[in-house]
Amino acid sequence: MPVGMPVGLYIHTKGVMVLGTGKVTNLEDDVLEPAKTVFREGDYILSINGTTLRNTSQAMSLIQSCKGKMLSFEVLRDGKKIMLTMKPVETAEDRYKIGVWLRDDTQGIGTITYIDADQNFAALGHGITDVDTGILMDISHGMVYQSNILSIVKGSQGTPGEIVGTIDYQKKNRIGTINDNSSCGIFGTVDRDYLAYDPEKAVPVADPKEVTEGPVQIVCTMNGETNRYAAEIRKIDKNNKDHKNFVLQITDEQLLEKTNGILQGMSGSPVIQNGKLVGAVTHVFVNEPTKGYGIFAENMQNAEE
Repeated sequence: MPVGMPVGLYIHTKGVMVLGTGKVTNLEDDVLEPAKTVFREGDYILSINGTTLRNTSQAMSLIQSCKGKMLSFEVLRDGKKIMLTMKPVETAEDRYKIGVWLRDDTQGIGTITYIDADQNFAALGHGITDVDTGILMDISHGMVYQSNILSIVKGSQGTPGEIVGTIDYQKKNRIGTINDNSSCGIFGTVDRDYLAYDPEKAVPVADPKEVTEGPVQIVCTMNGETNRYAAEIRKIDKNNKDHKNFVLQITDEQLLEKTNGILQGMSGSPVIQNGKLVGAVTHVFVNEPTKGYGIFAENMQNAEE
């Protein structure tokens, strides 16, 4: 069932993610980079001295409590668990640092592409990557929330537009859970009546061989109303390794009036052709905001499986 509704997304990493290493100054005013040869950008620290990590504040507390003694880290690197050790640096009296930048969560706004008969959803059409490293985030869990859309910032040449909104992280606003973050989108389940699967609204998923250049409709929500807007597929690349399977151009005058084209936050908007779900909007062309990339729906389904 195509959806096209923007939602708030919150994901938490497995352990804490290493964004990079940095320099610290010890008590003798020596400038050191102690973690440079130990940690890599994109590592996930799962535990310190055998204690499983939940967040960055816990990591900082464990580093302080070692009192300068050797630390043991369980790390997930390139999908494999390894053990690393290092001594922290005393940077002030009884204050210790290891010289790494860490992150444990991220949030944003994206669009639900479809919901199936088991209340499973797919969204975005691309993975959630870390804003600083560009690395696909390895998640432990996540939540989907109602979003309050405040305004639309129109795109212009060189500057992508965006859907501006807020996410209220109260339990009453939670509408589902996120189970997986992949290069083809995020996946999980939803449990609200207004997002219940309706077989009368469901459409078949197109085989990539059926997708052709020409007219399509994209489903998206503007000003609280979900509508289908005219667009065209300009080019098809079935085997693109980055899942940029087709180039889409917005042609609908109403949508162009509201947005000037594709906005950040519209990622995941369903694309319909000949009554079938062919894919989802994924990226905007920064220098040509009426155009963007899309992913085949079949690729999203295969990633979900």
